[in-house]
Amino acid sequence: MLILNATLMTVPLVKQAHNKLSGYIQDGDVVVDATMGNGFDTVFLAQAVGKHGKVYAFDVQAKAIDSTKARLNEAGVTERVCLIHDSHANLSVHLKSENIGTIRCAMFNLGYLPGTDKADKTKPQSTIQALNATLGLLGDSGVISVLAYTGHQGGKEEAEKVKDWAASLSKSQFNVAIEIPESLNISPPEWIFVECR
Repeated sequence: MLILNATLMTVPLVKQAHNKLSGYIQDGDVVVDATMGNGFDTVFLAQAVGKHGKVYAFDVQAKAIDSTKARLNEAGVTERVCLIHDSHANLSVHLKSENIGTIRCAMFNLGYLPGTDKADKTKPQSTIQALNATLGLLGDSGVISVLAYTGHQGGKEEAEKVKDWAASLSKSQFNVAIEIPESLNISPPEWIFVECR
C-alpha cells in the first residue's frame, strides 16, 4: 500500500522519524544508520537499541566518523556502535551473514554533511544500491526510513529516484508512506517510510 501525504510541518521531519521509529526499535535490536553524518541519528539508534543492541553506521567522510564518535562518547553509547568508513552502497559487504533477516531498522538521511563541500553528497545510484541491499537484510516487521533533502543540486533527482523505488516495491510485502510537508520553503525535505508486512 502506498500512502502519499502532504501535511503542514509543525514538527521537523527528523523528529517525526525518530518518534515513529521509537515504536519499532526494541532493546537488543540490530539497526543500520546508512548515512551517519554528524551522528544525531546514530546516537538516537544507539539509545533505542539499548545495551544489548547493535548499530552499524556508515559514512564516506572521515569528518563524519570523528563527529559521530564524539557524540557517541558524550552519550556513553560508543560500545553499541560499529562505525564503518565506507559508502552505504557497500553495506552488505560489511554486515555479517548472521545479520540477514535480522535488521529491525535502517535510517537514511540523504544529501551532504553540513559544513562541508556540497559536492560530497549521496547519489541516486549508490543510494538505490544501498536500499536494495537493506531489503535483503530486514527482519519481520523491519522498517526503512529515508529523509531526502531536495534543496541542493541533485537532491530533488535523488528524492524522485527513491520515491520511484519505494513505489515499485511489492504491495503484498511492503507498506510505503511518503510524507511531503507543505512548507514555505521552495524545496522542503521529504520522508519515505517502508515497512515490511
